[in-house]
Amino acid sequence: MKLAVNGADVEVDDRHAKTPLLWVLRDVLGMRGTKFGCGGGFCAACTVLIDGKNTKSCQTATERAVGKTITTVEGAAGPVVDAVRNAWHEGNVVQCGYCQPGQTLAAVSLLEANPVPDDAAIDTWMSGNLCRCGTYPRIRAAIHAAAVTLTDGPEPAPLIAPDEIEDRRLTAEDLVDPVHPYIRIRPDGTIVAYSSQIEMGQGIHTGLATIVAEELDADFDSVRVVNAANGRGPNGDVYGNPDLGSAFQLTGASNSMKGFWVRYRLAAARARSRLVAAAAEAWGVPAAEVEIENGVLRHGSGRRATFAELATRAEQLPVQDDAQPKDAADYKLIGREGRLRVDAVPKILGATRYTIDQSLPGMLTAVVLHPPRFGATIASLDDQAALAEAGVTAVVPIEEGVAVVAETVADAQRGLRALVVEWDDTHAERRSTAELLAEHLRLLESGENAVTARDDGDVDQALADASSTVDATYALPYLSHAPMEPNNAACRMREDGVLDVWVGTEAPEYVKMNASSIAGVDKEQVEVYITFAGGSFGLHSSAEHDPTAEAVQIARALDWRHPIKVQSLREEEFKVGRYRAMAVHRVRAGADADDRLTAWHQQIVAEPTSVNLPFVRDVMFKNGVDFFTTTGAVDPPYAVENFRLESTNFESSIPTMVWRSVGNSHTEFARESAIDELAIAAGRDPVGLRRELLAGSPRTLRALELVAERADWGSPLSEGRARGIASSGFLGHSAQVTEVSLDERGRVHVDRIVFALDCGRNVNPDLIRAQVEGGLLWGVSAAAWGEVVLGEGGDIVTQNFDTYPVMRMRSVPQIEVHLIDSTEPPTGVGEVSVPSVAPALANAIAALTGTRIRQLPFSKTIKIY
Repeated sequence: MKLAVNGADVEVDDRHAKTPLLWVLRDVLGMRGTKFGCGGGFCAACTVLIDGKNTKSCQTATERAVGKTITTVEGAAGPVVDAVRNAWHEGNVVQCGYCQPGQTLAAVSLLEANPVPDDAAIDTWMSGNLCRCGTYPRIRAAIHAAAVTLTDGPEPAPLIAPDEIEDRRLTAEDLVDPVHPYIRIRPDGTIVAYSSQIEMGQGIHTGLATIVAEELDADFDSVRVVNAANGRGPNGDVYGNPDLGSAFQLTGASNSMKGFWVRYRLAAARARSRLVAAAAEAWGVPAAEVEIENGVLRHGSGRRATFAELATRAEQLPVQDDAQPKDAADYKLIGREGRLRVDAVPKILGATRYTIDQSLPGMLTAVVLHPPRFGATIASLDDQAALAEAGVTAVVPIEEGVAVVAETVADAQRGLRALVVEWDDTHAERRSTAELLAEHLRLLESGENAVTARDDGDVDQALADASSTVDATYALPYLSHAPMEPNNAACRMREDGVLDVWVGTEAPEYVKMNASSIAGVDKEQVEVYITFAGGSFGLHSSAEHDPTAEAVQIARALDWRHPIKVQSLREEEFKVGRYRAMAVHRVRAGADADDRLTAWHQQIVAEPTSVNLPFVRDVMFKNGVDFFTTTGAVDPPYAVENFRLESTNFESSIPTMVWRSVGNSHTEFARESAIDELAIAAGRDPVGLRRELLAGSPRTLRALELVAERADWGSPLSEGRARGIASSGFLGHSAQVTEVSLDERGRVHVDRIVFALDCGRNVNPDLIRAQVEGGLLWGVSAAAWGEVVLGEGGDIVTQNFDTYPVMRMRSVPQIEVHLIDSTEPPTGVGEVSVPSVAPALANAIAALTGTRIRQLPFSKTIKIY
């Protein structure tokens, strides 16, 4: 077959006639910009232009594209393309970036068809393209900005991606140097910051670039940031997370800026002192007379030098004893607007390398068929038909399924469909989600395995004396992370016996432990190369039973003859679980005769999560209580004199994992819903009751008062509209008001969310707003529609975005984010806005309809759009 791709004619073997165009572009022609998201046409990550029309390449057989013009993100060009890309960049649209090549091509097609689209036209056109990071409001704004540019502005210049900078192996000298593991200045003047934290969309690379440029007085645009790993040396892991005592490298708990605020400021300050010392030595002047501005060192005598000119000399000098970070009063970048994401341009252009894009000579690709029930194993396997499929090279039974190894993903998929497998359900989870929920509720009612996590005052007496009480049960389902990039990993055994692993992991130490155990090599014989992640939301925190484990098992079974990349299919990712745990809560609360909250008794039943994480479980699981389950319940921002919390650890065969905002994702739904219910029962204003309870938490109180003011809390709304409120002390100090309406068909719509946040010092305000916006949309998506369902006998029913609906452009509300200025150290923002979404929405719906919804998702009870 002949195809016309990006202005060139290419030949493709006829055996790929029925192959989805996506895999021909990626695996046959090597064009990696087009992404695989679902394989079912539900997400449009695979968007290309065919004769100018945005088209889902996963749903287009290659033979159907013969004789047509195919344009991928790599080949797109022209004024409309440049306008869209520049608007994306200048609007700080990008987060993980995985879906953005498809998003931008869809926007190009829209503007070609409709040069001045309104919001309704944009929402209709773009709702086929999913973004799990929640960049929709910025996409909409960017399309409007591109339209204005094309109508009124000068023709924009094409974006150009900078050359890729590879991670490098640290030398023994680097490992003991106070600067080099974190910052190096290249001969061309580029400042490379080696990030302890993986960039998975949260913006930490831009945050670190801001800190480094600030402390060095460098040109921000000269700073490049790369994911780093393999930092263990004689003094421990130089990339170890300070919040974990620097014991090992881990990205999580939204602590990237919180944990590394000191480390990278100090490293940059030390690098600056070396540059100043190098200039002073070269010029024979006192160091105090050397000044730096925008990457240039100067002396009053007229001498000047760039960082590049002094870098080699500076590296040989010791760090000055008095090298300290700047005083905040001298900041020129930190806290200011205007920083554009350092990782945006390659992502927009489709040049960023994710794990799916990893390619090595001789590499084969594997997909894994997992059992239809958790815990099932292979009873019998017939692989003859699979091995007969073109391109299939091997079928390998592994611990949790059967791997089909092939030349391309499409070949492996055909082989997978040809497998004949019978499963042994002896140890399988056979309960449906309905049965699992019933068992959670039974344990909640009986309290037979409950452990007391906190017990203050006399709760029983206070409840007995209460004038107003609430006794309510809240239930939340299993939830999937479902990032846009399905989970994957790659590995290669080198001739020197070192096992290389490529993976977008949050925990390189877990990868080393996992891979070394399976490969039978020492942990220090495993080198981890951290790729950008197309989202994670906690999924890539796994320590075992993941694509890394599968890739190493397969490569070892094939005697290490080939590098192996495991690519999860969307259906298979759902089938391996690692869900947010199902949880049920019972809250009994009471108010006295003065309508003051005097008693709180909360019970939780959920499967513990921290037990799945080495090292972390030693700290987070104690005396039978999992802090990852109880967080937000055991440590609320409110002061209640009589308080009891009990927790029961549920047991099942369903793998669970930390999920964006961890335990707070369910504990705050119960807490904030119950607070509202008690306020209504006591005849109190929900804001007034919270204000009273937050007297000892002034920063959270300030957020509550600000959000109430900005959302016009208490002012009348038109008929068919209502507001709900929630506040939170999770990670930072926040509150939100959600405004909803009811349409003529009885459907609820989220119209507006106002969010106030004190997260300490605001390093990059616009990136904070972006994370809050994304978290809010993530939270609405989960609360409104999110649910993983197991059917009769434990069959995994939910396997793609058709049965796991998520937020789309057409449902996006108006969002206002109000940041509170603070001089306190920064805290996390990647998860901060998620927990309070569901309760604020529940409280708004109760105010609107009179119906109190206590079981999520809301769509089980009402229509929500």
